[in-house]
Amino acid sequence: MFFGRVLLVWVIGFSCLLSFAFGATILPDDEVEILRQIAKKLGNTNWKFSVDPCSRQGGWVSPSPNPNDKLPNGVTCNCSLVNSTGCHVVSIRLKSLSLPGVLPPELARLPYLREIDLTRNYLNGPIPPEWGSMRLVNISVLGNQLSGSIPKELGNISTLVSLVLESNRFSGVLPPELGNLSNIERLHISSNYFTGELPEELARLTKLKEFRISDNHFTGKIPNFIQYWTNLEKIAIQASGLEGPIPSSISLLEKLTDVRISDINGTGTAFLPLSKMENMNRLIMRNCNITGKIPAYLGNMEKLKTLYSLSLSLK
Repeated sequence: MFFGRVLLVWVIGFSCLLSFAFGATILPDDEVEILRQIAKKLGNTNWKFSVDPCSRQGGWVSPSPNPNDKLPNGVTCNCSLVNSTGCHVVSIRLKSLSLPGVLPPELARLPYLREIDLTRNYLNGPIPPEWGSMRLVNISVLGNQLSGSIPKELGNISTLVSLVLESNRFSGVLPPELGNLSNIERLHISSNYFTGELPEELARLTKLKEFRISDNHFTGKIPNFIQYWTNLEKIAIQASGLEGPIPSSISLLEKLTDVRISDINGTGTAFLPLSKMENMNRLIMRNCNITGKIPAYLGNMEKLKTLYSLSLSLK
């Protein structure tokens, strides 16, 4: 939710978005042609090129299928960019449209594009490495049929705040270059086929707020370097393939509100010292080979609404 609010402010903040009058072409011809190529690659037939893409007409903007989504589907233009004239495409959001195509490399040719949201379609194939040359803030391809590995070039997008790749068919090891995403706050890669150990370079992601890697085929132990993610609020490591023990250093992450760790093998783990996590509202620790007693202070954590601590090994 935090990213949705930030993005909403980002979009609304443009002072002169989307003006269109008297049939004049607002978007430069080269960007219109790039959009034609993008539509073809995506299999998108909703855009009508007889009207200007910045007009909010002709299928260029439509209500989101999700009633809880405050942002519409379609193309968003900014007509008030500094050191630029005219309008430019800054966001493409095409959610839940059953698009059957592939991810277009041509998106990298839109110089002012900051958001790509292609959530819940039927897109297939890999992530184009060309995307690594962009200055994106948000990438979401959740719920498609995409495959291949994460291109190392994505690590070049130092402006990236949110990367959501969940519920696809991605595989391979995570490239260490992801550790270069110095502004990343949300990294969601659950429900894929990723393998290997989590690269040590991820320790540098100190702005991270949400980290989800559940339902994968990783190997190795849950890394101790998560202690450096001091801004972390939500973590999900369920059936990820990683082994225990759960690092006790997780207790240093006092901003955590949602912890979901389950189905890990390996060495037994003492119940984590969580007493300083005053904002914790959800704690799931199931099948984690936890030893000892459930601490009494959990009963005094007023915001804790959900607690699943199953399969405890009490000694």
